[in-house]
Amino acid sequence: MNLLRLFTDKSPNKVFISMLLGALAGIGYSLLIPLVLVSIAPGSGKDGLGTNMVRSFLWMEVSNYKFALLFVSICVLVLSCRTVSETLLTRVALDATSELRIKTYRQIMQAPIAELEKMGSSKLIVAITTDVNRIVTGATVVPQVLISLVTVGGMLGYLYVLSSEIFWLVIKAMLFGVVTYQVPMFIGNKYFERGRAKIDALQESIRGLIYGVKELKLNKVKEDRYFDEILLANEQAVLSNTKLANTIVVATANYGDLLSFFVVGLLAYVFVSSHSITTDALIGTVMALLYITGPVAVILNAMPSIAMAKVSLRSITRVFNTLSKEEAVGEIRPLPEWNMVRFSNVSYHYTDEDGGFTLGPIDMELAKGEITFIVGGNGSGKSTLCKLLALHYTPTSGEIYFGGVMMDREWLNSGRQHISAIFTDYYLFDRLLSSLDAVDEKLVNRYLMELEIERKVKVENGRFSTLALSDGQKKRLALLVTFLEDRDIYIFDEWAADQDPMFKQVFYHHILPELKARNKVVVVISHDDRFFNLADTLMIMEEGELLRTERLRSEVWEPLALESDVVA
Repeated sequence: MNLLRLFTDKSPNKVFISMLLGALAGIGYSLLIPLVLVSIAPGSGKDGLGTNMVRSFLWMEVSNYKFALLFVSICVLVLSCRTVSETLLTRVALDATSELRIKTYRQIMQAPIAELEKMGSSKLIVAITTDVNRIVTGATVVPQVLISLVTVGGMLGYLYVLSSEIFWLVIKAMLFGVVTYQVPMFIGNKYFERGRAKIDALQESIRGLIYGVKELKLNKVKEDRYFDEILLANEQAVLSNTKLANTIVVATANYGDLLSFFVVGLLAYVFVSSHSITTDALIGTVMALLYITGPVAVILNAMPSIAMAKVSLRSITRVFNTLSKEEAVGEIRPLPEWNMVRFSNVSYHYTDEDGGFTLGPIDMELAKGEITFIVGGNGSGKSTLCKLLALHYTPTSGEIYFGGVMMDREWLNSGRQHISAIFTDYYLFDRLLSSLDAVDEKLVNRYLMELEIERKVKVENGRFSTLALSDGQKKRLALLVTFLEDRDIYIFDEWAADQDPMFKQVFYHHILPELKARNKVVVVISHDDRFFNLADTLMIMEEGELLRTERLRSEVWEPLALESDVVA
């Protein structure tokens, strides 16, 4: 993918029209100086177009009015063509970059969870924000570059008409200038790429600062080391590379601005001493060279923006190439009636880059109307097992069945519609997004009261009034959302870990039995061993293996008084 193709793929006709109008504007620009030189040259009064022809327009006396009229007409043409050209291509650029962002959103949504976890959020956020903005900036200068290129081409043609010897001198000087310009620009772009590569690490360190500030404040040594060795180190890496790149690019751009003057000096002080050239040709050449200084400066000054846009485009392309599309049919179909989730010889293997951990093989069954506790030490594979159950991870080997239906690519997305989960790294949205025909706000507010957060948050028009809650309160609000979704499988990954003792009692003695009474598959990861006796099944994990499964006798508790009010 390159910068121009990004636009032509989006709207080839508009790009063509924009380039055509830009070319016309450039031709118009290139005609202005020759027109002025011709109109003021001695003998230009022939054929009725001389300077002695004066006409009055409004309050002005206009000499050589036909040339003046042509000059104004060309200016109007340039203004119209350039405005339309830049507006068209800028709009195409904005549409294309917006589409690029949307494509990135969709690719993230369709990518396997394991790949997203491996890439990390920081790299994705930088791609969507920083890279796309740089592409927009680079895109908006393309019309100006096109107009300037055509202008320079037209003026070179005029120089050829004046003197072929001068034309070839200018061509040789420009070739020398291009070579001596591109070498430092290439070096500068390399430093831009290095700086861009460090932005990902900087983004991650900023994320660590925001989310880890509570821990850092408790340890001055840790705070200082994190600030100096991680945050400032990444900041300095981005700053130093970007500074050096900008220094090289700015110096090169200024050198490019003076190229025309170098050629003027070469022509005025060296070329005339060994070549015969008329005064009119010399004046015309000098004016043409000075005139193209502006377009050349536009081209050269646009190079850094275009270079950074190309770097960012390559970064986004790498994101696209890294993230694959999940092999799952998008159509959601109703599953046949089922009462059991079954794992048959299921294994999952992390790559060596991720530590080489292997889960399984595991054979297990989870029945509706039962509570299953999954327990084990850190790193035993509990969360990985639950991500397999949630169909976020695809087994390396083995099969997962909902009843008699295997969760392959045909049924994967359909099976997910039966699952609700609160993982340790859950995200709480600011509104109810479930496809409920109508949200019973009275029922929701009653849930808020039962969960004792009614004074903190309200639900109005399907949106929460605030998310400025404690971790425990946010988890209770997430629990409310899962109640409303009313799925067949509920997964709780250490839900009660940051709840106070009272709500641990509510969770284990009321919420879980409530879900069991509603005939749900309830899976709980927990370290609260004093509540293990409440489970129907206890699964014990260690080092990626399911050591044993214990069937426990469930007791009967009074469920939370919400059963009759649940939204079906």
